[in-house]
Order: sequence, then structure tokens, then C-alpha cells
Amino acid sequence: MSDYINDKELEEINEMYRQKLEANKKKPYKKSASKEKKPAENNAGKSDVKKSSSVKRTVKVTKQDKIGEDNKPQKKTAAPADDDKKKKLGIKINIGVCSSIFAVLVVALAVLPRPTVSETEKRELAKFPEFLWENYWKGDYTEDISYFYNDTVPFRDELKSFGAWFRSCFGFSISGEQISGNVSNINSGSSQTEITTQSTKPIVIVTPAPSDSNSSTPQSSDDDKPQSGDDSSSDESKPENIYIEPSDPDAEILHQTGMNTVYLSNDVIYGAQLYNGKRSYAEDYANSVNLIKERLPDVNVYSMLAVTQNTFITPKELNTASAYSELSDSRYLSNMLSSDIKVIETFEALFPHINEEIFFLRDCHWQQLGAYYAAESFANTAGVAFPEITEYDKYEEDCLGSIYTATDYEPLMYEGETFTYYVPTNDYQTEYYDSDYEFQFEYPLMPQSDYSTTSFYSLFMVADNYIKHITTDVDNDRVLVVLKDDYPSAMIPCLTSSFEEIYVIDVRYCNFNVTDFCAEMGATDVLVGMTTENALGNVGTYLEYILNL
Repeated sequence: MSDYINDKELEEINEMYRQKLEANKKKPYKKSASKEKKPAENNAGKSDVKKSSSVKRTVKVTKQDKIGEDNKPQKKTAAPADDDKKKKLGIKINIGVCSSIFAVLVVALAVLPRPTVSETEKRELAKFPEFLWENYWKGDYTEDISYFYNDTVPFRDELKSFGAWFRSCFGFSISGEQISGNVSNINSGSSQTEITTQSTKPIVIVTPAPSDSNSSTPQSSDDDKPQSGDDSSSDESKPENIYIEPSDPDAEILHQTGMNTVYLSNDVIYGAQLYNGKRSYAEDYANSVNLIKERLPDVNVYSMLAVTQNTFITPKELNTASAYSELSDSRYLSNMLSSDIKVIETFEALFPHINEEIFFLRDCHWQQLGAYYAAESFANTAGVAFPEITEYDKYEEDCLGSIYTATDYEPLMYEGETFTYYVPTNDYQTEYYDSDYEFQFEYPLMPQSDYSTTSFYSLFMVADNYIKHITTDVDNDRVLVVLKDDYPSAMIPCLTSSFEEIYVIDVRYCNFNVTDFCAEMGATDVLVGMTTENALGNVGTYLEYILNL
């Protein structure tokens, strides 16, 4: 075939190129027309929309709108405004509710009566401080006001009990056994230490009671030795007369609320109410007990000053609020009593049992076993029968001590211990009276159904503000009246086999003359029992008050 192209063929080729060129010119027009058709079909009746970025945004929004029956997009222009209104209304309601609750609490705290005594902690609550410029400039005055309002919150015991119950729902450990919850953050990963009263013993001889009852100055170091003129101290056959006061220079205070203290000693967490006796009250107590004997000359009158955990467990380095020890103060008071008053030495009763669990490690009271030994000493002095500990029904419960209730120091929740108590098995019945001695009801002496892990000490005779009359199956014509604070409560059940009748009166809740009452009830024995600190404080003053009604 020849490479030569004639004119006719060239004309055909040129015609093909022209057709292609015309076709290329028509393509943009066709592409543009197809783009305009789509919105025109979906938006019938609307004007054409220009091609721009705003058109694309409008199309994207309308695709999210709900299509109505007429196939038109329904715009949600009112929804954002409704949401804003709802949010604002919710904020207003929230502010109103919180403000109302706050206002109610403020009014309640200002108007409701404030408690003066805590039944669960068995102590008097803080008093509003007296204004002194010296205390004001030191900051003590405002600090004491803050402590007063915190310590006397209305319904304090109920709120603390509820709080303790709520927190206990998260669990705690007893003697190293974890019930639930995580205690590693509290104990820094260390294991629980076995609870024992042998954890802190040794090293210093306790200061003996001054022989001169009129002296109010501490004994010198030379007087720390037994006095040659004191037969009981010089008798080496009685080892209980030589006492090694607990000491731990490394004891560390972890938390303190008033005199309620949490401390660490030998890797064990303890809770104690530190000793703070005031000898300026000594005459009030001594004169009151002497007056009872003076008015009831034919009645056996006893004085029992209970020494507490402070003497047997708490390191002496922590008891710095008083210039004297609890033991020396108890003997100081006893030396001020009339010679015809029989003194029950609780120290001598407890010391032989120092290695037994006679005290709680985190509660200001003694275990009932300690109270049992004190009751035994009293019964022997009174010359009445007294049962062996094996004759009681023994029970054990888990408990949280009063120091936890008083301080709210959370680690104590994980340091629970065992509450052991003994229920007498002989026959007896208990009647409860109010502070005017008006009959209220008959109820068990130790109602186990009322047991609580935080206010467990109330198991003994329900509450201190009731006067109790216990009638037993004993037939010895001995009628005992006990004038007490809360401490001897654990001792009373141990005496139901020793006396025919027992009247129990907490001196803080009595509105009548107690010596007249003793005479009317035919009392043969009157026991005045309380802690040494309370005798050297307001409780001793209460005793004086009810003798003069």
C-alpha cells in the first residue's frame, strides 16, 4: 500500500478531528447539567442553588434531617434552645436543693439542743470555752470553740453510730483475718499483729502515793522507792506492791482528738483516753464519801477507784497532761478517806492478772474479765459469796473501741478486737427507773439483742441514765447500792450471786438525795465506784450534788 494520501482521504480525516473537537466542547456542558438535575429532583419547587461550598454544607445538613410525609427535610432548629433551657433549669434546681439542705443544717445546728454527755463514749462532751485574752492571742480560744461545736453536734451518738455502721459495710479485719476491703493502704502492707496486753510492758517504777494526804506536790525521785514505814510496800512477799510502769520512748501519736489518742507502739496501733486527773477536785470526792458514812453509820461504805488502761498499757511518756500518775492519784484520794471506809484497791486486784486480757487495746474501758477480778476483791471485802468465772455463760463478739467512735480515725476500723462478756446463770430480774426513780420497764440486765459493734459497752444494763433495781435468788438480807460512773457497769452482773438486792445509780443521772434513798431501801452496803480521773473531776462534783438535794 502506498504511503501517499490523496485529497479525499485527507478531507475525511479532518472531518473526524472536527467531530471529536465538537464532542469535547459539549462534555462540560453535559456534566454541569447533570449536577443541577439532582438537587432539582430532591427539592421540587425550590430555586436553583449555585455551586459553592455553602451548597455542599446545606446538602450535608439536610441529609441528617428527618424526611416528612411530603418528602421535605424537617429542620431541628428548636432542639438546641430546649436543651439549654433544660440545663439551666437543672442547675437552678440543684442550687436550690443544696442551698435548702445547707440552710436546714445551719438552723438545726443553731437551734437544736447540744448534748453534754456521750452515752456511746461514756464521757462528758466539750464545754464552751471561757474567754481569756491570753488564750485568744495564742489561738487556743478559737480552737476550743471549733472543738466544742464539733464535739457537741446534735444527735452526735446516733450520727456516729450510723457512720460507723455504714463504713463497717466495707468490712474490717479481726485478729488478722480480713473480712472484706483492702487494708494494705492503712497498714502499709504489713500484717496484723496479734492482740495481746503484753505488747507494752517495762521499765520504770511507778511513783507511790504520797503518805501525807494534804500534800499536793509530786514526790521526788528519792521517794520512788518503797517507804520503810509502809508495811504493805516493805513486804517483799507481795510482788504486786512493786510495779513496772509501761514505757515506750518510741511510741508515736498518730491522731488525737481531745484526750482520745491513737498511738503506735511496738508495731501495734492502740487507742487510749489519756489520764488527766485534777487534784484540785480531791476534797470534793473525799468529803462526799466521808459524808455518806457519817449519815449512814451502820452501813458498810466502800470506795473503789478503778485504775484503767493508762496504768497497765499506755506508755508513761504519753500521759503528760497531769503531774501525777493515775495510780498515785488513786492512793492519794484513798488516803483522804475516813478510816471506817473500806477501800477496794483495784490495782492490787488486777496486777496478778496483768498478762490476761483484762483491758481493751482501743477502748477506754476494761474488759469484763478485769471487772470480774475487781468485783471479786469487793465481794471478799464485803464477806459475801462470789462465783467462779466458769459458772458464767461466756460470749465473744467483734467490736470497735470507743476511741474509734470518739476520733473517727479510719485505720482503727481495721483494728477490731474481741469483746468477751460473761452472763450470770442464777435467777434475777431487773427493773429500770428514770432519774426521779419513777418505774419505766422491766428488761434483761444484759440484753444481747441490743448488741452493737461500736456501742458494745451499753450491753451492760442498757444505758447509764436508767436507775436499776436487781432482785436476785440470793437469800442473805444484803442490799447493795452502787453509786458510780459508767466504768463499774461491767462489774454489776458479777455481783448477782452476792447480794439479795442491788440498786445501781449513775451519779450523773440522779435527782434525789442518795443517802435518804439508801436509808429508805434498807441498804446494808454502799459502794462508791468510778475511775480515778472522774473522781478528780466533774463526776466527783455530781456525787457531792446528789448528797445535798
